[in-house]
Amino acid sequence: MDNSQPMRYAIYARYSSDLQRQSSIEDQIRKCDEHGKAQGWVAAKDCIYTDEAISGVSTQRPGLQRMLAAAIAANYPFDVILVDDTSRISRSLSDAVQLFEKLRFAGLRVIAVAQGIDTKSEQADVLVTVHGLVDSLYVKELAKKTHRGLEGAFLRGFHAGGRCFGYRNVPVDGGGVRLKIEDSEAAVVRRIFEMSASGMSLKAIATALNGEKICPPRPRATAKHATWAPTAIREMLRRSLYVGRVIWNRSRFIKVPGTNKRVARPRPSSEWRTSDRPDLRIVSDELWQAVQLRQTRMHQLYGGNHGLLNRSASSGHLLTGFVKCGLCGENLVIVTGRKRRHAMYGCPQHWYRGACTNGLRIRQAELESQLLSELQKALLEPSAIGHVLDQFKHQLDSAQMDVSQEKERTHVRKKELDDELTRLTAAVAESGHSATLLHAIADRERELTEIETSLRQEDDGFGKSSEELQQFALKRLSSLPDLLSCDVPRARAELAKHVAQITMHPAEQNGDRHYTCQGAWNLLGNQNCRGDVRMVAGGGFEPPTFGL
Repeated sequence: MDNSQPMRYAIYARYSSDLQRQSSIEDQIRKCDEHGKAQGWVAAKDCIYTDEAISGVSTQRPGLQRMLAAAIAANYPFDVILVDDTSRISRSLSDAVQLFEKLRFAGLRVIAVAQGIDTKSEQADVLVTVHGLVDSLYVKELAKKTHRGLEGAFLRGFHAGGRCFGYRNVPVDGGGVRLKIEDSEAAVVRRIFEMSASGMSLKAIATALNGEKICPPRPRATAKHATWAPTAIREMLRRSLYVGRVIWNRSRFIKVPGTNKRVARPRPSSEWRTSDRPDLRIVSDELWQAVQLRQTRMHQLYGGNHGLLNRSASSGHLLTGFVKCGLCGENLVIVTGRKRRHAMYGCPQHWYRGACTNGLRIRQAELESQLLSELQKALLEPSAIGHVLDQFKHQLDSAQMDVSQEKERTHVRKKELDDELTRLTAAVAESGHSATLLHAIADRERELTEIETSLRQEDDGFGKSSEELQQFALKRLSSLPDLLSCDVPRARAELAKHVAQITMHPAEQNGDRHYTCQGAWNLLGNQNCRGDVRMVAGGGFEPPTFGL
């Protein structure tokens, strides 16, 4: 940047909870803006990044990720990032340190206005570490205080959880919430238990309730569809609250590292808190026992469930989570053939809940073959190959620089060893044989031999010509389907970087049922490969029309 031009600044602001004020964002932006103008800097255009009601424990925040993407771009639009304090960037010590180092490496200054921290200062690393430790401890202490408060509420007879189907939360004067039976929902709960005791499967119960348009439990904020799910029904059948027995503190929630997702982990039974509440009973003991007996038998026959992680996140199938139903927007998943030869993708809202009219299925092998062939075709375009080679060369240059720096350090160490051996040899010549001196000489000679051997080794791999690198890239890209099938979890992680969404629209023409596929491959930064593919369910497909 021309030194005659004023510095350009961006602003990042965040608040954590729905309970906090929306104006917190405005206050942070105002303080940062005042600081930037006081320095004589100018605000970069469209460079105010915000995250609302998102925890700072994870870096997976839309606003933060957009700011980082702009910061590491070739023509970054700002020179300074202003935040109110370090906790806005992250409340995780390791993430905070890593983020500040990444931004400083990109040539950007980061200033925490309220704390007076400027990464331009030599003391910035120490200050960021200290404040990051404080921010991290704050999160842990807050969690302990929250848990202690919930325990106290439970012991006083209050409700220490969230909303529960079949009950309503009634505020109590002086603070706290008590549960009270909601008659309309309680009738649905009893019916679910009765259907299960009669032998109906979880899927059949969900389909029946959805077919009758019975209002389901309130969905989570991240859920797209308010419908009955077999998993929700299964959890209801296990909830002892419906027979008037309250159990609190059975599990704890921990965040998946690097994300804002939480997963439950069971606590030891010694930490459980139980209380008998006959006033909250909805289901009779006889009906409860009948359902539990049937659940036990089903478990013995078919095995148990291994958790409630998102199916697309834990799937062993390559495209699950990337292909979506064109009618309801849900992820297509393997609905039949898991243990047979031909696994088939279908809409789970139709097959598991009866809430979507898309009953079309398509073989997994055919879908993966067509979509991967289009991805491979796009990657073999000259522009794509050029992009891959540029990235490859950049990585080789970085590696070669690291090797050069290591060689320089090795030469410095070699000279130190030579000097030390000279002094030790002179000491032996002057004072005579000494076991300590001879041992020191042997150690240094051994290290010197290892260094000389390493310096004689050739730098294999750094002298490749452009033609050799191109042939290597073509060979690897031409075998893309085989490479992706070798390690599905790793392949899924790589696909997530380049595939945003592929929508599968069911269609029919002259009795021919098929899927029309629409999607985009993000292969070259902001350049996308877009187009349509027409696939016949159960076998066959028309020539694809994807194009770069």
